[in-house]
Amino acid sequence: MLWVRILMFATVCFWGWSFVATKICLQYMTPLEVIAFRYILGLPILAGVIIAKRMPLRVPRRDLSPIIWASVVITIHFIIQITGMRYTSATNTGWIISVTPLVMMVLSVFILKERVTYKIIVGVAIATFGILLLVSKGDLFSLSWLQSTGDWLVFASAHTWAIYTVLTRDISRRYSPLLVSFLVLSFSAIVLISAMVVTTDWNKFAHLPAEPIVAMLFLGIVCLGLAFWFWQIGVAKLGAARAGVFLYIEPLATTALAVPYLGEQFGIFTAIGGLLVLAGVYFAERRTRTV
Repeated sequence: MLWVRILMFATVCFWGWSFVATKICLQYMTPLEVIAFRYILGLPILAGVIIAKRMPLRVPRRDLSPIIWASVVITIHFIIQITGMRYTSATNTGWIISVTPLVMMVLSVFILKERVTYKIIVGVAIATFGILLLVSKGDLFSLSWLQSTGDWLVFASAHTWAIYTVLTRDISRRYSPLLVSFLVLSFSAIVLISAMVVTTDWNKFAHLPAEPIVAMLFLGIVCLGLAFWFWQIGVAKLGAARAGVFLYIEPLATTALAVPYLGEQFGIFTAIGGLLVLAGVYFAERRTRTV
């Protein structure tokens, strides 16, 4: 299924480039405005896909609680991540976010009581050292890197996404993950769009240049609307494990665009730190081969 693999490759590239588009939008808009407009543009596409597939847009009352809690977490996640991106580079964001699968494993050990293995321990150690190199730019002993607010907020958003994934694990097995994602994002959208409407200076949008407009359309229509749909197709056709491998491409896609387009720095310690993060995640996820 070559077309599915091409679709998955495009999806993770879109998500990687979304960090570049977000940096562009943040030059002209507040974090709340970026998130809200992303919802406004993307959620109708997801709704259209769900309606076309004739999925019921409701779940029993007993299942509303995990959806609402997940919505609270995803709202916090987006706010933390995009606020962090105001103070760090798109390149750093892409590499730091790639630690998310490893964070999910650790949370599964503590929350879901899954078995801890030596691979998880070693993977955490490798990825943690990679994160420290990324944040400190290799100057570990100056301790000034402890004040890298943006990097730490992005790192925290990897944990909020992992918590969201754990919260929606069971309900996503009973219903379509696309439907669950839409319901979770819809509750979040109601809150954030309402807040944006009453706090935004609407006059500035009459004078926005083309660059942030294109970036915002890309974030909403492509990265939220289409990419979520494409990802679900890939998971359904390839399985979660094979689909997850494509996520390793995401930080590479971010770097490939952010360095030439935004003029961001990509030094030796960024490269080494990023590779260590990916190596740690890969080692922890790698299954033991049987002879």
